[in-house]
Amino acid sequence: MKAFREILVAFIVALIFISSCARENPSGRYSDFWKKARKFDLTPTNVVDGDTFRIGKDRFRIIGIDTPEIHPGNKPIGEFGEDAKKFFEDFTERFKEGYVIKGRDEYGRNLVYLFARDGTNVYFYEASVTEVGLARPLIYEEDAVRSLSDDVIEAYKKAWKNRKGIFSKWRSAPVVKCGDHWKNEVGKIVWLEDRIEEVFETRTLYVARGSFSSIIARKDGYNYMFKDFDFRSLEGKDIKVYGELWEYDGHPEIMVRAPFEIEFLDGGDEK
Repeated sequence: MKAFREILVAFIVALIFISSCARENPSGRYSDFWKKARKFDLTPTNVVDGDTFRIGKDRFRIIGIDTPEIHPGNKPIGEFGEDAKKFFEDFTERFKEGYVIKGRDEYGRNLVYLFARDGTNVYFYEASVTEVGLARPLIYEEDAVRSLSDDVIEAYKKAWKNRKGIFSKWRSAPVVKCGDHWKNEVGKIVWLEDRIEEVFETRTLYVARGSFSSIIARKDGYNYMFKDFDFRSLEGKDIKVYGELWEYDGHPEIMVRAPFEIEFLDGGDEK
């Protein structure tokens, strides 16, 4: 009987040890990032918008994504911006967070990847908010971690496939054409129709200039999303583009994030 009790005690101690290890050692594809992350219990009061938060006087910009604006600035207040902020607030209430710093931006903000833990599960915020259609990929090569950028891109494809968030208006978004009162649609999700007259490059952008509008794509990160797409194939084509409408230099503009946001209207094939 004594031997049995000793075996039972040893078994219970082993279970406690294993359980303790499991709690301390999260698993999954983001576990290594979590181990390196600086831990912090964020709350909704820390949230500025869908991709920015504060801790004390320090500001943090979550990288790899771009959520719609909720404050006026160099970009308009965007549709779904408040939804993205609410998603982040809910995220902070559900999990313990940790961030990995990748540098600072021109505004003095810390550039970070954000993770969260629930038991042994670790979540990647950027992929989570993108998969529900409340963020778009925004990749800067100097800060990018390839595996994390790829996860954001896959999440964006899922949002499009499942018509989540910004893609929920795929069949109902207004169509902006030449002569329309397009300024009323700035900041909103629309289809923009135009004939592309010229495609050229700047230092940071590919630009497709139409008869009254322009379509742009960022060079930084372009190869992540446009691997088999030639932006020059837009020249001379009638197209429509899905996205958030901006105003630049007095004309409407959309920044495309993926080839599936572009449709050819003149019988041309997507490249």
